[in-house]
Amino acid sequence: MEKKQNTWVVTFIVLILTSIFVGVVWYAYDHYVNRGKDVGVNHRYLFGDANNTHLKAAREKGIKPPANRDELDVSKLVKIETCDLYKVDPLEYSVPYLTPAAKALLDEIGSRFQKAMSEQGLKKHRLIVTSVLRTDDDVNRLRKVNGNATKNSPHRYATTFDITYVRYDRMSLKGQAASRQQMANILGEVLEGLRKEGRCYVRYERLEPCYHITSRR
Repeated sequence: MEKKQNTWVVTFIVLILTSIFVGVVWYAYDHYVNRGKDVGVNHRYLFGDANNTHLKAAREKGIKPPANRDELDVSKLVKIETCDLYKVDPLEYSVPYLTPAAKALLDEIGSRFQKAMSEQGLKKHRLIVTSVLRTDDDVNRLRKVNGNATKNSPHRYATTFDITYVRYDRMSLKGQAASRQQMANILGEVLEGLRKEGRCYVRYERLEPCYHITSRR
């Protein structure tokens, strides 16, 4: 009887440990690998404007890159805050400021996105901004944890921001359900239009799933 009981205890412990292991493996895969997978974005929207292209526009239209947050002069910048058009993620490696023109571009993207969603009868969602202005110090810190980050980042000029294409903030239960793929393609269509209008450069990022966007004004 005691032997059977011990066998049951061992089996139970093995099942618990196996469940924990599977959970850890799945979390690691979903968080570090699957988060960068394509959600079904149309190939038309896999924009590939090079970093040098973004950088040239940023240098022409942006501010002098601040070395750190203490040296950041926001007097000529506009603060980016969560609003009806978009939600700003908690920012660890950037600060929520843009040039007025870049802020106007971000607002226009959010407005056109919601208009397209409404026209298709889909539930209201707002976009999620994941990165904004980075100081040199922010860039150096980010490069220690993200090998995809570039030292000569357009984010340093307050002209550039990132919008994720895999997450959206639902704001209403009214309307039809919208899949991530639908919303990603709507966002892609909006960016395609603004890109053709000469308003911005856009790069589709896979490792950190976002659209990297630089204002041209």
